[in-house]
Amino acid sequence: MIEIISFVTKKCKHENQCQSSTKEMSAMKSTLISIMTAGWLMAGHSQASTGQDEIVLGQSAPLSGSFGELGKSYRDGALLYFDRINRQGGIHGRRIRLTTLDDAYEPKRAEENTRQLIARDKAVALFGHMFSSAVKASLAVATEAGVPYVAPYAGYDELFDRHNAMLFMTRASFSAEMDTLLRHVHTMGLRRVALVRYDSAPGKVLQEEFEAKLADFGMKPAGIGMMKLNSRKPAEAVLALANARPNGIVLGVSGSDAVAFIKQFNPAAQAKPVQYLARSLVGGHQLVAELGGESRGVVMTQLAPSPFNGKTRVAREYQADIRLARQHEQRIEPSYVGFEGYIAAKVMVEGLRRAGPNPTRANLVVALETMREWDAGDFFIDYGPGRHKGSRFVTVTVIGPAGHFIE
Repeated sequence: MIEIISFVTKKCKHENQCQSSTKEMSAMKSTLISIMTAGWLMAGHSQASTGQDEIVLGQSAPLSGSFGELGKSYRDGALLYFDRINRQGGIHGRRIRLTTLDDAYEPKRAEENTRQLIARDKAVALFGHMFSSAVKASLAVATEAGVPYVAPYAGYDELFDRHNAMLFMTRASFSAEMDTLLRHVHTMGLRRVALVRYDSAPGKVLQEEFEAKLADFGMKPAGIGMMKLNSRKPAEAVLALANARPNGIVLGVSGSDAVAFIKQFNPAAQAKPVQYLARSLVGGHQLVAELGGESRGVVMTQLAPSPFNGKTRVAREYQADIRLARQHEQRIEPSYVGFEGYIAAKVMVEGLRRAGPNPTRANLVVALETMREWDAGDFFIDYGPGRHKGSRFVTVTVIGPAGHFIE
């Protein structure tokens, strides 16, 4: 992995001289914080040895359990791009090695994996950790150790509301997704909208957000159903929501749990048809693969442009690399989750390029901060000192006939 030692200060438009002075001081403060952070890291926390021939990135992700298919898709999308770079000679002559450890979406395992990736594997950066509870546990470890934490597949509010010098997001927030979903609900005229969520702390937060955002439209939840994480046992949630007779259900569960809920709710529904709506992390390609025709009509937000229609340059690159992988007998299917992993890998590579031939954890942080309005191929990432959120892109798709995604 690699790092960079330059930075860019944000220029602001101002309404009067006072605002100008305040904003310029704020920008200077952010820049100074970045410089101080880099200095602190170099002094004590930053050095991770990399071999002469490779750059090590560390990932903890669910490769088993209900979220296993999503974890594999995100990892494989990233590997598709890293393989492309390695075929071209790597970065400054070094190949990228992504070390992925399975956490089965268990926060304690994610924390232990992260400590191992930092201490044993000497990862220059952590890349592509997944889902709220595991990200919360592992991000704390990375922050304490001063290790860049890039492109987590999560979007809870804390990732966006608080600046963390180590954290670099490549996707928009869960809150932005929920705003988009509920605007769609209102446009469709659905008035009895329920939520199925996990019986967990993140699930409770989701319910509170759902209720607050529904209230903005003068609505209350038609019902709330809860199920255990990784259980694939939605019976209680199905019973609670079937009696509520909703005409729309927001899926706050993902992967195999979401599949199990839809399969059991459809025959139990007392009011039909039911419109299912979900945020991107539900795993649309898994719904299509495991539900078949029952997936048709599910409305989903997506945090990347279509990987299928080839309208963006980065989508055409992704499709070309999938074709090449298939020629080498790798079984890779395009998906939004995999495409997000591919884009995240492009961001990681650009940061490493800018960091130069002698990467450390510290100068990688500063290198990423120079990526102002960086074009990944008709998809833009915008970082800067004190600004690590990256993207606000949100769009709506519908699963159509034969499992095709319609924008």
